[in-house]
Amino acid sequence: MRIPDDVRKDIPLTQEVIYFDNTATSLTPIPVVKAMDEYYLKYRANVHRGVHRLSQMATHKYEESRKIVAEFIGAKFEEIVFTKNASESLNLVALGLEWNRGDKIVTTPYEHHSDLLPWQRVSKKYGAKLEIIKGDDEGNLDLADAEKKIKGAKLVAVQHVSNALGVIHEVEEIGKMAKEEGAIFVVDAAQSVGHMEVDVRKLHADFLAFSGHKGPLGPTGIGVLYINEEMFDIFEPPLIGGGTIEDVDLYFYKLTSPPERYEAGTPNIGGAIGLAAGIKYIEKIGLDKIEKQERKLVKKTTKGLTELEIPWYGPRNLKKHAGVVSFNVPPLHPHDVAAILDEHKIMVRSGHHCALPVMKRLGINGTVRASFHVYNSVEEVETFLDVLEELVKSLR
Repeated sequence: MRIPDDVRKDIPLTQEVIYFDNTATSLTPIPVVKAMDEYYLKYRANVHRGVHRLSQMATHKYEESRKIVAEFIGAKFEEIVFTKNASESLNLVALGLEWNRGDKIVTTPYEHHSDLLPWQRVSKKYGAKLEIIKGDDEGNLDLADAEKKIKGAKLVAVQHVSNALGVIHEVEEIGKMAKEEGAIFVVDAAQSVGHMEVDVRKLHADFLAFSGHKGPLGPTGIGVLYINEEMFDIFEPPLIGGGTIEDVDLYFYKLTSPPERYEAGTPNIGGAIGLAAGIKYIEKIGLDKIEKQERKLVKKTTKGLTELEIPWYGPRNLKKHAGVVSFNVPPLHPHDVAAILDEHKIMVRSGHHCALPVMKRLGINGTVRASFHVYNSVEEVETFLDVLEELVKSLR
């Protein structure tokens, strides 16, 4: 598959706009839409327990999707739980573990709110102690401080890639530290899965969360929570009911085995099938090609912003910089810059990106964020920089 031309043929919107808002959600290839349409039009039924052929087909496709997801991130079939999105997955982790006063939770100053607020709530509700690993304004973590803070921790939660600064954190190294301390290790992989290799074993993850609609090119409304099988005995399903039980009487219930134990009620069947189709599409392209393309776009973007004297945020070491570039055009508000780019059919995100502590640290009220996927081209970046150059000239 030629990059990015063949991919762009499968995504009609790429012919209409320059879409640089992939951190929020990515565009959907036609094969993903077709896979979901096939479910809704040809074998629409609920999964599990149904004996008729439509239910049997839906169940087969749904569980086949789980197998595809598991293999994609190096997990076992029963370790994959379908959720609504990464935010729900991370909240479920916090809700399903047992907490005691004085338990230490360690995280970073760069987390998305969805990997910060759940731990703040645990701290407030149960008297757990929340500690933050030190880092610099580029998003680089102080690994010596991480090692010190992780000592005695019950849980360590770290994002793989910052959605606000684009920094790729040393998750594998931090995971080793957590395991040496016997701590539970949680990875927010919302911005890495589908953009680069993610292997739960290499990362030493006990839990890992991601959304289907971002890197994997799947639909909205479907997410994944990976649960290491070693956690099955201590992680209680926060939601129980239909599909989660083996036996019930009026005063007793017995939970069924994972993964169904963790999926109460009717799941997003079409979403799971669409996610699997997105992953197959990603695998056809090759993660190495995707990562190479994004690095090329980041290098060109950051070089262009520097030449225009436009301040941008994140690591200057581009080997640590994923396909997310945040910047500002003073004195304009980020929303005003985004609106001007929109007039030129360039779609970017503006605001605090659910990372208010990062913005407060940098002393800014938000950023403009351009984020890439494999279907974005060098020519699109050139157009984007040309528009910014005209904007900068108009301000001088």
